[in-house]
Amino acid sequence: MNRRLLLGSADEVTVQRVSSVAEELGDELVHVCSTSHEVSDAVAGFRPDVLIVSETLGPVPVLDLIRQTARQDPFVGILLLSSTSDPELFRVAMEAGARSIAPLGFTIDDLGQRIESAASWAGIVRSHIAGDNARMLGSGHVVALAGSKGGVGTSTLALHTALEAAAAGRRTCLVDLDLQSGDLATLLNISHRRDITDLIGLVGEISGQTLDDVLFRHSSGLSVLLAPREGERGEEITEAVGRAVIGALKSRFDVVVMDVGSVLTPAGACAVEIADRAVLVATPDVLSMRGCRRTAQLWERLRLRPEKDVTVLLNRISRGVEVQPDLAARLARLPISEFGVPASFRSFEAAANTGEPQRLVDRDTRRALVRVAESLGVRQPAEAGGSGRRAARRRDAGQAAVEFMGLLPVLGILLACLVQGVLIGYSHVLAGHAASAAARVSVSPEQGFGDIDARAREELPGAWQEGAQVTLGGGAGGDPRWGDPDAEVTVEVVTPAFIPGVAALFGDALNATATAQMRFEGRLP
Repeated sequence: MNRRLLLGSADEVTVQRVSSVAEELGDELVHVCSTSHEVSDAVAGFRPDVLIVSETLGPVPVLDLIRQTARQDPFVGILLLSSTSDPELFRVAMEAGARSIAPLGFTIDDLGQRIESAASWAGIVRSHIAGDNARMLGSGHVVALAGSKGGVGTSTLALHTALEAAAAGRRTCLVDLDLQSGDLATLLNISHRRDITDLIGLVGEISGQTLDDVLFRHSSGLSVLLAPREGERGEEITEAVGRAVIGALKSRFDVVVMDVGSVLTPAGACAVEIADRAVLVATPDVLSMRGCRRTAQLWERLRLRPEKDVTVLLNRISRGVEVQPDLAARLARLPISEFGVPASFRSFEAAANTGEPQRLVDRDTRRALVRVAESLGVRQPAEAGGSGRRAARRRDAGQAAVEFMGLLPVLGILLACLVQGVLIGYSHVLAGHAASAAARVSVSPEQGFGDIDARAREELPGAWQEGAQVTLGGGAGGDPRWGDPDAEVTVEVVTPAFIPGVAALFGDALNATATAQMRFEGRLP
């Protein structure tokens, strides 16, 4: 059978017995949860066909746990293990979302029959969801991107939209429904032997294990369903196959991004009809706008989607082109997405040529792709509730603030150096003023010089007085007399250190020295 079973029980005996039953039936027990808190994440991560939960599992009451799980994943069959067969318990458990109740002392036949019943119910529900009601009842968010004509960048934008969703932590699947000329394998440098044609014979029976075998897991966390390797096999993907595949993916993933291409196929028509968002990718030129118009009219004639429910996403936009968004809206007569992708072929070139999308590093282009993903609902906006442009401005402001915080230490060092330089220059000015003031000090020929040191220090602020040196020189033997024409005053001040440790690092280089010649009044003796 190879059904995927998930068990919630802290009892080792129950775990061993369920494991034995699963092995006997050929099923896979993918995980065992020892507390009710683990169940939600396990259901989301393992996507079981059947959840078996014991009434002794805690701390959340088991009926509340069943109710929460049924709301979280309506496609899993829930089986309750109970020590009683009370009809009232059976009724309440069924209302909560359980499909059956088995006794804790179950036999292989008892548990096997109930697992079969729960798994069959889950399969029927999935088959129904994969049918006409997939658009209304599925849980995943589906986006279909189609090209207004060939070469407008549909595959590239579908790829990066899916990558942005995966980067945001959402379970994402990228589907290549450009069945004759799909390029996603090349854009991701994928060599995979499985593709969508492996699901042709499994309509109505596509299980999680089947999808796991067919999907390619990219290193980014993205799951990829590839187009046929032989383009002629694209005709084998009928409408029934398309509905079954999309329905199964929609029930398994949070986000499904589909590259429909520019030629409408039966599977592509299903994608357009089922998708939550249908987007026409176009370039800002008249031919592309007319292509959008023709495609939207075709979709409405085929009753796939009304024109008002189609959005045009502009790629390679630039202020230098004639067709700006306002004119594009008039030409296509369709809503134009508020966000587009700028014309920057070189930013995509390395990523496209090597199959390594992470090599797209251009900041403006990356920011545009994030905004596109947010506008399509595959990625949560940075701030919900505001307009797209306001949220983008706030996000840019936040990024600028982070960058500024990174530069703050460097700016602080530069500012400190600038202040220290100003202090050094100011020290030279103060030394010059002090020397000039001291040079004018004289008493009389009989009494000699006045208090030159005191006069010089009067001109110095408190921070510069400490360590200042005032010397008198210039006479014969270095000991001038009053009236000596060679007498001069030298003032040396120490610049205060604004940066700690700078004085020890530069030493006397921070000092400022100024000399002034004495000027005497009166006559020589």
